[in-house]
Amino acid sequence: MKKNYALQLPHQHVYYLKTHKTGSTTMYHIFSEYARSHGLVPLLPRSRHINQGEGFHEHQLLMVNKIKKFDMVFSHHTYTPSIFKYLHNDTFKVTSLREPFNNFVSAFLYYRNEFSVAYLKRVPTDDPVLEFLRHPDKYEVKGHGSWTNNRQSIDMGYEVSKGFNNTKYIKEFIKESERRFHLVIIMEYFDESLVILKRTLRWKTEDILYILKNQGSYYKKHGSPKNTWLEEEKRKLHSKFSKPDLMLYNYFLNHFKDKMEQEVGLKEEVDEFRDILTRVRRHCSNRSEIENMNNMIISPGKWNNGFQITPTKCKALAFDFFKVTDFLKQNQRAMFIK
Repeated sequence: MKKNYALQLPHQHVYYLKTHKTGSTTMYHIFSEYARSHGLVPLLPRSRHINQGEGFHEHQLLMVNKIKKFDMVFSHHTYTPSIFKYLHNDTFKVTSLREPFNNFVSAFLYYRNEFSVAYLKRVPTDDPVLEFLRHPDKYEVKGHGSWTNNRQSIDMGYEVSKGFNNTKYIKEFIKESERRFHLVIIMEYFDESLVILKRTLRWKTEDILYILKNQGSYYKKHGSPKNTWLEEEKRKLHSKFSKPDLMLYNYFLNHFKDKMEQEVGLKEEVDEFRDILTRVRRHCSNRSEIENMNNMIISPGKWNNGFQITPTKCKALAFDFFKVTDFLKQNQRAMFIK
């Protein structure tokens, strides 16, 4: 029987820990568009990100005098409990994880090629990933200055002073992470994650629509070494220094698989969602014609009550990260800051 989601009040207080290279920019767009379209007030950074290191100070936030508690947060920052004093007590807490080797490769190439990060640029270019993995002590930097050394764990609040081979602390950290978050999204099951998020928050299908953002591909640039001895060597080398990320990911992956099995009709709803995504992306793909588009009608299905895609919605789905961030800041300044 189809549920009438319109009769259920949605949960709109959400904390999203935006981790690096885990599909988090796409998640950022989903949450920011929800905030925009529902008139919510997110906690925003004064600059591009809240923080990239340990802790943060209030001067890094775009504070609003009239607002004591914010509805959402979804900007980049490393986990710190002090952020919750700006959020409501019933805030739903969620973050994202990605298979650690793929996360490492994505981060390595992204920060090396797009931002020319010094310690990554120093690696010779024939196969920089392999060279780095063979000699991590030669190239890697310490702590929060690294984008490649167990960065998912660091983003989630791992104490780097404990070292990365402390099995006892890693297990304690994983258990603490489980207490901190209500849901951990798994990038390899992205659409399933979104549908579960939608069900949990009592949102609608139109609230989780997305166009992939900030997507890169190691294999497009360097061939496809999957299932070869070279790929296996890289994975084995990577596993030697990524114990926290591997243990963290495997724990939450198994937990998420159990959760998927408990969700009745999940596959059918994901199939319906993907069909809608395909149609919406096709409709919104011609950006030069967006202003003259008619509304697109999505008919009711088993898992949605039907909705329209307006030109405004198409524009919002197509915005890049910086345009979204700037829009939210300008809107918040215009509403609250005199």
